[in-house]
Amino acid sequence: MNLLNRFIYFFFGLSLGVIAVLFIAKKKNIQFPYGPDARTLKSIRIKEHYIFSEQAKQAITEHHIDSIKLAYLLTKSDVDFSESDTDIKKPCQTYKINGQLKDKEISLIIKRCDSTATFEEILIKNN
Repeated sequence: MNLLNRFIYFFFGLSLGVIAVLFIAKKKNIQFPYGPDARTLKSIRIKEHYIFSEQAKQAITEHHIDSIKLAYLLTKSDVDFSESDTDIKKPCQTYKINGQLKDKEISLIIKRCDSTATFEEILIKNN
């Protein structure tokens, strides 16, 4: 078997393997949060308790934001690390998360601690 045939067999088997892994991962709803944004958002989503400040509660009721919309924001938003306090030495880090719901730009200021995530501020700007 010459070298060209070996490469053809190798890449054919590799492609079948990749397709099988992707198919299984999709069926089991496996996520691959490798980027810093995805890791940060996942670490906030899996917290046991959410705490809302008075300003956050007011913004939620005023703009009719429910738990589904918050879950969407904590999945599809971007973390602004330049405006976040990510010092690991502190017990809690503060993150600014920018997202969009329909025609509204939303910024969340969230303090992430060991077992809680505190929504400090929810800033909403209409487009």
